[in-house]
Amino acid sequence: MKFLFFILTLIQLTWGADATLEVVKGVEGLSPLAIEDSSPQSSEISQKFTKMLAADMNVVSLFTVDERYATAAFDSPLPSPIHKDAQYILRYRLSNDGAGGIRADIKLLQNGRELFFKNYVLKQSEMAVFLSHSIAYDINAKLGGSPIDWIKRKVLFIRLTSPRQSEIVASDYTLSYQKVILKGGMYGFAKWANREQTDLYYTALSDMKPTIYKMNLFSGKKERIISSDGMAVCSDVSEDGSRLLLTLAPNGQPDIFLYDTLSGNKTRITDYSGIDVNGQFMGDGSIAFVSNRLGYPNIFSTRINSNAVSQLVYQGKSNSSLSSYKNFLVYKARENSANFAGNTFNLHLLSLNSGNVKRLTASGENDFPRFSPDGEAILYTKQEGSRSSIGVIRFGLNKSFAFPLKIGRIQSIDW
Repeated sequence: MKFLFFILTLIQLTWGADATLEVVKGVEGLSPLAIEDSSPQSSEISQKFTKMLAADMNVVSLFTVDERYATAAFDSPLPSPIHKDAQYILRYRLSNDGAGGIRADIKLLQNGRELFFKNYVLKQSEMAVFLSHSIAYDINAKLGGSPIDWIKRKVLFIRLTSPRQSEIVASDYTLSYQKVILKGGMYGFAKWANREQTDLYYTALSDMKPTIYKMNLFSGKKERIISSDGMAVCSDVSEDGSRLLLTLAPNGQPDIFLYDTLSGNKTRITDYSGIDVNGQFMGDGSIAFVSNRLGYPNIFSTRINSNAVSQLVYQGKSNSSLSSYKNFLVYKARENSANFAGNTFNLHLLSLNSGNVKRLTASGENDFPRFSPDGEAILYTKQEGSRSSIGVIRFGLNKSFAFPLKIGRIQSIDW
């Protein structure tokens, strides 16, 4: 019965896992891979798991993936007839593990030779998509692919559901798994509090005053951090979780503050009569942030206890969101309407060492970029017409994937 529930859960999960490959270059040299089902209860449901694995293996980007469904004996060295030209075969067998869980046996073959074998046990059926992510992660590591630690991480986003109503949602990167953490109020700017993803920060209205809270994902326990008239946002968390960059507006105009999570002390970093928001820690100890010092939003940097401010970005207008990783910045910029129709907001990658700028997106309104913790990928939101999506850019491979959100509009994301 538990296996049946797992299978029914897969039906619901996989409808959200349609990956849209937006940019693909240099795939001609990739080896063909096919996915085959060896489950004792092979059915239409197993085809959904095949599609889930195919989506992940496309994102892994080591193969050209044949997504046609086929069955084969798990221990056979031969592929199914329709996959006779595949150099690699990824074969899975789902079964009851005898202890109330689901066992997944995974095998990767290269021209009939076994390269990889592993058993997985899944205790929570609603987390089935993370099983697929783990399989893709392990195969990528076995074959020496570029690091993809981010593929197993949870994504945190805020979804606007109606006027003055929003939800904080935890999901996987494809949006196949979604769990509502908070609802029934107006929430904003959710941010993971640590690398382990056990706690998060978010903003809510408390007595009509924006207030930052910290919440444990598992117990639901909440802790008030700080309030401020007008604006209160946690925009970045240091790698060890001991320091926060906050945007507060105690005197009406928003500025950047450094907050010590152990002592509760805050230090003012900027003091400007205009707008300073969205502070981000940088690899050299400085802080990047958005300011309207030029009459429009642009990216600047400063250091703690310093009055010196430097302009970082010299291309594009309305550069209102950013993320940093060591000596790289990814930021949003409005394109020149002479080159792009309408208000197109694209993402750009800036190397602070060389000054080189690379455009990462080509259409729509792209916003809220976030580097993965290892700097290997960028998560962002895409709005095209009425459709909201979460996108993943593997900029080292020049590939981008979009996963549509079926309900609501995304207000912010983190991973």
